[in-house]
Amino acid sequence: MARGEPRLREPLNLSGCFLCAALVTLGLCHWEWRLTAFVRPLHGRFLSSRRFLRNVGMFGVPMDDANKQQGGIDEDAVEVAGASLAKSVLDGNTYQFEALMSVMRSMMPSSASKATSGSRVLPEPFAVIQRHHLIWSEQDYMSGPQENLQRLQSYEAEYARRIAYSQDGFRDPKVLEGGLDLAVAYLKNYACDKADALFAAIEPYCMERGLPWDVKWLQDCATLRCKQARQKEAAVLLEEVAKRTPPHPATLNNLGTVYNMLREHDKAQEYFAAAMEVAGHDDPDKDDLWNIGIAKKNLGQYEEALPMLLKALEEWQRQEPEDTITIAKLHDTVGSCYDLMGRADEAVSQFFQARELFGLANGAESPLYGSACEGLTKALIHAGRYEEGFNRLEETFLNNAEKDAIHPTPLFELMGYALQDLVNPGKLEASELVRLEVPIEIAVKNMMHRGLDQDGNAGVVFERMAQVLLRCSMAEGNDAQQQAAAKRREFARYLLKRASPLCEECTKSGEADLTYISMTINMELQVLDTQDALYRKALGNSVAAARALPS
Repeated sequence: MARGEPRLREPLNLSGCFLCAALVTLGLCHWEWRLTAFVRPLHGRFLSSRRFLRNVGMFGVPMDDANKQQGGIDEDAVEVAGASLAKSVLDGNTYQFEALMSVMRSMMPSSASKATSGSRVLPEPFAVIQRHHLIWSEQDYMSGPQENLQRLQSYEAEYARRIAYSQDGFRDPKVLEGGLDLAVAYLKNYACDKADALFAAIEPYCMERGLPWDVKWLQDCATLRCKQARQKEAAVLLEEVAKRTPPHPATLNNLGTVYNMLREHDKAQEYFAAAMEVAGHDDPDKDDLWNIGIAKKNLGQYEEALPMLLKALEEWQRQEPEDTITIAKLHDTVGSCYDLMGRADEAVSQFFQARELFGLANGAESPLYGSACEGLTKALIHAGRYEEGFNRLEETFLNNAEKDAIHPTPLFELMGYALQDLVNPGKLEASELVRLEVPIEIAVKNMMHRGLDQDGNAGVVFERMAQVLLRCSMAEGNDAQQQAAAKRREFARYLLKRASPLCEECTKSGEADLTYISMTINMELQVLDTQDALYRKALGNSVAAARALPS
């Protein structure tokens, strides 16, 4: 989510161990039945799945008939695979997990389908979401990263047990309701990959049920897309919410927030004004002040924006002092406005407060913490506090490199600050860029893992990464320094070789003209050749000198 943006609000008044979720998603209803033998006592004692089946059979029929119903499936193979699947979850072995999931789905009888598994009709077709059931998503998650993680894991375990007792999977409204609840809990903890997988799994079931299930899914998935820096997709989802529901201030404010992120600030202001009108606000409340203040800040109307943002911060601190996350976001927004006004010292103070509050509530791995660090980096540079600025830049880069919702743009911009604002003007020694080597490697692996290494954006980012590595890797210094520099140049060469065809293809397709980047890549490869030649020459001289030493 963009710096200091308000969180997306819930527009509706919804009244009146991940393993099992994945299994149900694949429709393995017979495995669900077996699982009950492990989690529920029978006549006061637990039975293994095999003994349970030998006693009562599958679905209450004799074992011979049950085997016929399974169409010749190897029961032992299913049991072994199921046990291995559980172990792969406990071990964190994603490779085995994915392979087992695929083969277990393929083992299901060809006659099995969503129409014949579980209930033949939609369970409780007119069920509604009960607000008081949404417990996991209502937690504030401000107890620190370790406690937040433990709490989230306990909710996953509770949800897994809920699914284990349901024969209908996500068609069961209680299970589907839990999926929506857990997905938002993931969102609050910035576990974007988990949230994305769960939203994808429950989408058809929410759409099948219609209001209010479909609207809640659209709303919450839009929040996820914002956190993933996929604001255009979020706007489409929120526009769909607006089509399916009567005008509501939360929906209009959410659309304004997304269009602010998309830099359509005039359009954002229109939505914020419409939200005030629908809400019947003659004077803006603290949410209105924040929303409109951000739009004015983004339009360059700083003198109008700053009083509104400061007033919003004051009101939030007075009315909801326990909401430290929102207060931290407001400090971040105010800091951004101060920095844009050229009041760097005041910006530094605001960003420091935002960083501290985010750190206490969410930990240093939180993207919110990284956002505050990025703002603090720029403010410190603008205030002439260059060493402190680079310290925060390194912290910010690592935060962006490791997160689920990694995106090339912040990485590119951060390296731009390091090169153009610190090293090139002589404010920082080029050797300090060595500190970015490990974060760059983490970022590259993360991008490759998520398939973000295949387009022009990746090409541009890879070139800049190589430039950073090259600047701190000249063939000079003692033997250890030379060896380390040679290793970094090898990494830089790899990145340039990856970047070159991506940039050329982007230019050729007409998507963007990256001719200048391609030329830069060629020049940097020549510099690498020169530096490698100098290193080999120095290495040869060193070997010759060693051989000339008397024995």
